[in-house]
Amino acid sequence: MEKTSLGFKRMVRAVIPAFLLAVSVGQIYAFTNFSDQIAAHIGESKSAVQFAFSLGIFFLGMGAAFFGKIVERNIRLSTIIGTTLFISGLLVTALGVRTKSLALVYLGYGFLVGTGTGIIYISPVKTMMLWFPNAKAIAAAVPIISFGLGSTLSTILYKGFGFGGPGSMFSMRFLGFYDFFGVEACPGKVESVFLAFAVFYLVPMAVAAFILKKPKVEQMSFAHGLPQCEFTYAGLAKDTYFLRAWLFMFLNISCGLCLIPLAKQMMKDPSVGYGEGLITWIIALSGLMNGGGRFLFAWWSDRLAHRVNILLFILSISAGVMAASWWPPLIGLALLVINACYGAGFSVIPGILADHYGMTNISKIHGAVLSAWGVAGLVGNQAAILVSDKMGFGNSGVVTMLVLFYLLNLANAATLRRRAN
Repeated sequence: MEKTSLGFKRMVRAVIPAFLLAVSVGQIYAFTNFSDQIAAHIGESKSAVQFAFSLGIFFLGMGAAFFGKIVERNIRLSTIIGTTLFISGLLVTALGVRTKSLALVYLGYGFLVGTGTGIIYISPVKTMMLWFPNAKAIAAAVPIISFGLGSTLSTILYKGFGFGGPGSMFSMRFLGFYDFFGVEACPGKVESVFLAFAVFYLVPMAVAAFILKKPKVEQMSFAHGLPQCEFTYAGLAKDTYFLRAWLFMFLNISCGLCLIPLAKQMMKDPSVGYGEGLITWIIALSGLMNGGGRFLFAWWSDRLAHRVNILLFILSISAGVMAASWWPPLIGLALLVINACYGAGFSVIPGILADHYGMTNISKIHGAVLSAWGVAGLVGNQAAILVSDKMGFGNSGVVTMLVLFYLLNLANAATLRRRAN
């Protein structure tokens, strides 16, 4: 009876709200779906509009880094704050599109959606790890997996599932805001999509904020790390293990963000030869691969003596598949595999940090590591644009850069097996 009661509490207080929160804010990774329409409507360049995504990822990292203390103290308050910022950001973005104001798009999608996403991202992670102390990586992976699936959900909501062209007898779409609001015929109507997103995501996020709760007794372990009375961010900045973990996240995320925002543009290149329908499916499947990679590698890491071995594996695979995509038609496959490995880095790192530092300050330490996400949000996407467009090296230049980054990160991750003194 006690086991049944515990299982029910885990599901209601942790698993369900973690899923609802993360799958909602995972929408941020679907920005590539509507950036072109926003640029066409407000009269700005695609790169200028795409910078809203870079800002969103930057403030995501900063939100995770600097709200860790609030998450530790009051999980419900932090979730309410994150939800309010996220929904407000979607509304402000809609206003920016309507008024043709790039500044409001930056404020809405960059600052508000980004910061709200960062807070929501870390809020359920420690809660899940506390409810499932014997499977920390899988527990942490539940919200992280759901976050990866969020882009797939957003793509379905925005464009629906499409089969065949407009003249095909098999043509069919459902759930698509894109078709419902007629965005293809009038890009200005994309503002309605953001309003619909705000309404759609508000209900599950509000419910999740109400039911998410930590267990009454927190089983704390200090491992090799920093007891609560000694914890400071300045101390982390001098901790070589933390710095190497931060560098791993920075390089892994930078590589992912080189591909994710430019995925549609790269697959439309004539040398690749993909049709619009295939591109839409690859973008949707990328979210599934992201979530699948997070689950598979988190499950695997819980069964290893050294979780870091997972990082070495995913970086080796990433370098190999990127090298293979020097042949342009393989860029779609590369995007799917990179998404799986990219997501794996997110799901495994909380367990690695908990093994090294213990659970007491894990939200703060995890959030601090995720500041690398924010910096990579500015560096990764812009590096791809610099190499591909401004320097004129095209997709092959981006591929070469990514192979070098993955090899560098492989050497860095290998040092994480040695604990810092």
